[in-house]
Amino acid sequence: MGLQTNAKACEADVETDEAGFPRNIVAPLPEVLTQRASGEIISRNGLQFEIRCSAQILSARRAVSCLLNPEPGDVVALLQTREGLFVTDVLMRTGTASGEITLNAPAEDGTPQDLKLAGGNLRLEAGGKVEVSGKSMALRFDAILMTADQVAMVGRKLMTSMQDIVTSARKHLASFETSSFRARNRIDRIEETDQLRAGNIQTQAEKVVLTKAGSALTVAKEDVRLDGKRISMG
Repeated sequence: MGLQTNAKACEADVETDEAGFPRNIVAPLPEVLTQRASGEIISRNGLQFEIRCSAQILSARRAVSCLLNPEPGDVVALLQTREGLFVTDVLMRTGTASGEITLNAPAEDGTPQDLKLAGGNLRLEAGGKVEVSGKSMALRFDAILMTADQVAMVGRKLMTSMQDIVTSARKHLASFETSSFRARNRIDRIEETDQLRAGNIQTQAEKVVLTKAGSALTVAKEDVRLDGKRISMG
């Protein structure tokens, strides 16, 4: 069976020498469905935009692929399709638009959708501050390194659950209204001086209190009392 193909412009004909073989099995290609242009946004209402293009005012929708949030004053790329006119890209941001650039992916009804950034390495760099806000935040890393001249944490409650906590600092300052510490075993090692100042000191042990020192000195302004069933000295 021999086939001859004649293609030109936007249509193709298939011819065969067999009478039973259908002709024109390849239908003519449709006319061009897309036309591109650009214009300036003059107003917006949700995902709908009024755009000035070649002295005309056109109405266009924001395309899903346009992640940069268009604003009035922006020069945008337009795409005309059978479904309507779409804003696909922000080409230029003029001085009339705000200085803030918003990256989002709203649905047709305007509600925000999930946005995911993926890559081998991700780097965020800002000359000013970096601010993250939301109802909750979860960080999952094998390791985290934070380097800063000053770190401040403000909140109602801080909860940590760690297998090991290792802290190294030149100076440790803490201020509490109430401090409570509970442990199965505790070991404090002070190389030089351990100084405690309090209004009252109360020590209670269920079994034994043992104090060892090369020299021990107790000074009281008034009374020194020892009370026990048996007192041994010397």
